Amino acid sequence: MKIVNVLIVENEYLLVDVLTNAFTSLSNTTRDFNLRVIRNYSEAIKHIALNPAIDIMLLNINIPPCNSNELVLTDDVNSKLRLANPKAKLILFSSYRNNMHMHSVLKTINPECLLIKSDIDYKELTKAIETVLIEPPYYSKSVLRFIRKRLAHNIVIDKIDKSILHYLSIGIRMKEIPKLVCLSNSSVEYRKRKLKDIFCLDKATDRDLLTRAREKGFI
Repeated sequence: MKIVNVLIVENEYLLVDVLTNAFTSLSNTTRDFNLRVIRNYSEAIKHIALNPAIDIMLLNINIPPCNSNELVLTDDVNSKLRLANPKAKLILFSSYRNNMHMHSVLKTINPECLLIKSDIDYKELTKAIETVLIEPPYYSKSVLRFIRKRLAHNIVIDKIDKSILHYLSIGIRMKEIPKLVCLSNSSVEYRKRKLKDIFCLDKATDRDLLTRAREKGFI
């Protein structure tokens, strides 16, 4: 019988119970799961260092304290896992469903599976785990919708342009954005005008720009 070593990094007790039940239901005569549950990132990194033979890690990207560095922390845990076992597979859970977040996770971490919590039920969870075991990747419906939107057009904008769109979308005033993206006021205004041209918006407002950017999957 093959033993699959699983590390669950999750602080929600209810979700831990659901995950445990899912793995139990997937056990059979040829495969069983050795589960270890850890509640925070720092303990996860220590565990990976001492127990490198991890086959699958399930990681909640929103473990408190939630702050601007949570993606960096998740990437750090992922890096340690990949270094310890290059063949290990990562299943990420996230409460965020905005396009900017999904793009960052897919580009920075590139997990074998990304699940938006509000998308999934028990049946889909077991399907996702089974897919990752056999033939990844697996993405929940919000992630697939985002990927399809991005593939449906040939618009290319850089990281700074995406940041400008993101800050505008969350209500940051234009005069505050230059210091956030390390550009001058005139450079930010120029980039915003270029974005309107890229999205074929003539004499458009910032609201029109944000609406079009959302339609194309950039926000």
